[in-house]
Amino acid sequence: MQISFVGMQTQEVTIKPNVKVVMKSDSEMLDEVMVVAYGTAKKSSFTGAASSVSGDKTLKDIPVSSFEEALAGSTPGLTINSTSGQPGAGLQIRVRGTGSMNATNEPLYVIDGVPVVSGDIAVSAVNNDSKAFNVMASINPSDIENITVLKDAAAASLYGSRAANGVILITTKHGKAGKTRINFKANWGFSDWAMKNRKSVNGKQRHELTYEACYNEATIYGIPDSEGNYNGPASDADAKAYAQEMADYYADANYNVDWEDAFFRKHGSSQNYEFSAQGGDERNSFFASLAYKKEEGKAKTSSLDGFMGRINAVHRSADNKWQMGANISLSKQNSSVTSEGTAYANPFFLVNYVCSPNMPIYDENGDYYLHPVLQQVFTHTHPVEDINLDKNESKVFRSFNNLWASYQIIEGLTLKESISYDYINNTSVTYWPLSSNNGVMNNGLGATYPVQQHNIYSSTTLNYAKTFNNKHNVDALIGWDIDDRRKEYVLATASGYPHDKLPESINASTPLEGFSYYTEDHLLSLLSRVNYDYDNKYYFSANYRRDGSSRLGANNRWANFWSVSAAWRMTQEKFMENVSFINDLKIRASYGINGTLPNDLYGHLSLYGYGYNYQTIAGSAPASVPNPDLSWERNNNFNIGFDARLFDRLGITFDYYTRKTTDLLQDVPTSMVVGFTSMLKNVGEMTNKGVELDINVDVFKNGPVKWNTGLALSHNSNKVSKLYGGKDIIDGTSIIREGESYYSWWSREWAGVDPATGEEQWVLNTENEDGSLNRELTKDPSKAQRVIIGKPDPKLTGGWRNSVSWKGLELNMLFNFSLGGKLFDSMRTSITDTDGYYIYYNTSIDQMNRWQKPGDVTDVPRRINNYIYGNYGSSRFMKDLNYLRLKSLSLSYTLPKQWVSRAQMENVRVFVSGSNLLTLTSYDNVDPEQPINGIPTFALPALKSVTFGIEIGF
Repeated sequence: MQISFVGMQTQEVTIKPNVKVVMKSDSEMLDEVMVVAYGTAKKSSFTGAASSVSGDKTLKDIPVSSFEEALAGSTPGLTINSTSGQPGAGLQIRVRGTGSMNATNEPLYVIDGVPVVSGDIAVSAVNNDSKAFNVMASINPSDIENITVLKDAAAASLYGSRAANGVILITTKHGKAGKTRINFKANWGFSDWAMKNRKSVNGKQRHELTYEACYNEATIYGIPDSEGNYNGPASDADAKAYAQEMADYYADANYNVDWEDAFFRKHGSSQNYEFSAQGGDERNSFFASLAYKKEEGKAKTSSLDGFMGRINAVHRSADNKWQMGANISLSKQNSSVTSEGTAYANPFFLVNYVCSPNMPIYDENGDYYLHPVLQQVFTHTHPVEDINLDKNESKVFRSFNNLWASYQIIEGLTLKESISYDYINNTSVTYWPLSSNNGVMNNGLGATYPVQQHNIYSSTTLNYAKTFNNKHNVDALIGWDIDDRRKEYVLATASGYPHDKLPESINASTPLEGFSYYTEDHLLSLLSRVNYDYDNKYYFSANYRRDGSSRLGANNRWANFWSVSAAWRMTQEKFMENVSFINDLKIRASYGINGTLPNDLYGHLSLYGYGYNYQTIAGSAPASVPNPDLSWERNNNFNIGFDARLFDRLGITFDYYTRKTTDLLQDVPTSMVVGFTSMLKNVGEMTNKGVELDINVDVFKNGPVKWNTGLALSHNSNKVSKLYGGKDIIDGTSIIREGESYYSWWSREWAGVDPATGEEQWVLNTENEDGSLNRELTKDPSKAQRVIIGKPDPKLTGGWRNSVSWKGLELNMLFNFSLGGKLFDSMRTSITDTDGYYIYYNTSIDQMNRWQKPGDVTDVPRRINNYIYGNYGSSRFMKDLNYLRLKSLSLSYTLPKQWVSRAQMENVRVFVSGSNLLTLTSYDNVDPEQPINGIPTFALPALKSVTFGIEIGF
C-alpha cells in the first residue's frame, strides 16, 4: 500500500490490521545538503548563489576525458567552450562572463577543500605550439560525488583573491558504514566527427571553379607573363585556352581523391576499466578506486592513455570527538597531440589548404606521389607520410595528498587542520626526425621540457555551531590558509641526429638550447564567517577574508575581501500556512567584494635579466619596470534571487546579478627614457550583468515510471566601461573599446554582391563633417574604414535535462543550446573562400553558389584567379550562431536482483551512452562549439561518441 501527501515522501508499507506510518518531508530545498566554502550547508539556509550537481546523475556513463565536458548546459551561469576535439584538450570555462583582460578568467577549483592547479598545463619547446593537456583529466569522473559551482560573493568570497571568476567545488566519494562493496565497470566505444566541418568541393567542381576563375582573370586582367605582369584583357579564345591549361594542371578533373580518409582514422576509439571498493563501520570507512583509460582521436597521432587511483579514508574516535582522514590520489597519463592551427603538420588544415581532391596520393606503383604544387610546401616528404613522423607528447604524473584531522573541543566547537601536497610532473617531448618535413631543416630536432609543480597548502579553522532556545542558530568560523607554490623548469634542445632510431638528445651532435629556472608564489590568508538564522525563517551571513600575496607591490600586498547576505524564508511565516501549493519559498540577496591576482608572478618588481654578455664576460640588464602599487583586480558583486518549490513537483531558482570589475590590469605606456614601452597598472573597469533561471519538474514521481526534467537558462551582458586614457586596444580583428563587449570584432562592413557585375561591395563608413558615418558603398575595400562589426556574445544559453526510469530501465539525456550569438569565420577569407585569390587552395562548397552572370542574386562574388581583393577582411563571414546539441545520452538496464543474487552479485547493469550525438545549427560550416572569442581556427573539431559498457557490483 502507498501513502502520499503533498510535501511528504511517498511511503510504501505492508497491509496489516494496524499500520503506523510516519510521513517525512519531501521538500528538496529543506533537506538537501550542499557543499559550500569551508564546509556544508542546507540549501534552505544558504544565502548565496550556487548550483550543485550530483556526480552519479550528471557524470555516470558519459564518455568524457575530463568531468567539465559533461557539465555544459547542466548549470545556469556556467559556460564551457571546447578549443579542440583531441583527447584531453583544454577547455575555456567561465562563470558569469569574462571579467579580466590580463589576469585569469578561469574559476578556482577546490577538491575536497583544497585549492588546486587547474586548466591547461601543457608546455612546449616550440613557439606557437598547439599542445594542450587539461590537468583535470587526472581525476576519474566516477570518483566524483558532487560538484558545486559558487557564483556570487556570498558563496565565494571566503576564497578571496582567487574567487572573482567563481569557484568549482569538487567532492570525491567517501566510504559508508556497512559491508564492503566492490564494483567493477568497463566500457568500450568509438567516435567520429560530431558534424561535417568545412565541406569542400569535389574534383570536378574544383576543376569547374578553377577554369572559371582563370577565364575571368584573362578577360578582366589579362594573361600574366612569366613575371606575373598583365598586358590587358585577352581575347575570348586565348582566355579559354589559358583557363583550360590552368584548370587541367591545378585541378585535374580525372581525380577525386579523399585526403581525409588518408589522413585520419576511420573512427576514434576508447576503452575504460574501473575498479572501486568502499565500506567501513561507525569508526572507520574507506573508498578506493583504480582506473585505466585509453582514447584514440580521429587524427592518427592523437591519443590519451593512463591510470588513476584514489584512496579516501576516515577514522573516528570512540567518543566521536576526534576525526582524521586522508585523501590520496595518483595518476600517470601519456598524451600525444596532433599539431593544430595553420601548421603543415595539421591534417585538418591541409585538407582545407593545399591537399585538393585533384591531386592523387599514390602513383601507379602504389608509392607516394608528390604533386608539383605540394612540392612547394613539402620539399622532403609526402604529407600523408609526414603527418605520422613528428612526435609531440606530454607525460604527466600527479600525486595529490591531503591529510586532515578535527577535534571537538566542546559541544559545537571544532578545530580542524588540513595539510596537502600536490605534485605534478609534466614532461613535454618534441621530436622531429630526419625524415620529416620539419626535421630535415635541422637534421632532426629533439626537445625535452620537464616542468615540476610543488604545491603545499595548509588550512586551520575553528568552527562553532550552536542553537539557542530552539530558534537562534549560530555558525561562526575563523581560520587561516597558507598556499605555497613552486614550479621548476628544465629545457634541453638539440639537433643533428645521425638517424631516426634514437631520439634521445645525447645522440644529437649539436646542443641548441638549455636552461633551468624556478618560480615561487606565496599566499597567506586570514578568514572568518558568521551565519545566523532565526527560527529557520530569517537568515544573515557575513564573510571576511584578508589576503597577502607575493605577486603584488609592497604598497598593496594585503587586501580585504568580504560579503554580506540575507534571506527570508517566507513559507515559515504564519500568513503562508494556508497557501498549500507553495512548499517552500526563499528570497535572498547578497553584496560583496572578491578579487583576481595578476598572472605575472613578479610584475611588481624591478628585475634584471642575464645573458647580455660582452664577449666572454657575463652581463645583465634591467628586464622590467617596478610598480610597488600593483594591486588586485576587485570584483563588486550584487545578487538577488529566490528559490521556490511549488505543488511538490516544481522547483524554481532565479538570480539577477551585476559584477563590476575595477582596477583592471592593463599594459600602460611609459616613458621611453626608462628603456621600456609599457608597464602593468590597475586602471580599467568592466561590467557583467545577467539573469539565471533553473526550473526542475518531477513530472512523474510516485508511480512505477519516474520522470524528472529541468531547464537551465542564462543571459549575460558584458561591457568594458573604462580603459587607460579611453583609448582603444586593437589587435588584428579584435578591439577593446569603452562601452562595448570585451570580445568585439574590428573589420570592414561588407555590403554584399552587385547583381549586375558580381563585384563585392563594402560600406565606406568614413566620417562626415557632422561626425556621422558615410553609408555609401564602394567596390574598393581599401577605401572602407574599419568599424565594430559585431560580437560573439549569445543572448541566451542553457540546457534541457531529462531523467526517466521504469523498473530497471533508466534513460538520461542532456541538451545544451545557444541562441543569438555570432561567430567570425575569418579563416574563410584567407583560406577556403578567397574567390580565386590563390589557385592552388582547396575550395569551400559554398563557392558553387558564386555569381556567374548579370542578374544573379547571391552572396558569393564572381571568381577571379589572383583576385586583388581576395584577402581583404570584412564582416562577410560573420554569421549568426544558434544551435541545439544532444550533449549526452545514456540508457541503462539493471538486472533484477533475484537474477544476479544467484551468482553472488549485488547488481549487474549494462548501458550504452553517447555524447554530441545530434547537432542542429544555423551555421554548418564549422562545429558550433568554438573558442570564447567566437573566431574558429583549424583546431580539430569536436567528436561524437558511442560507448557500450557493463557494471558489476559485489
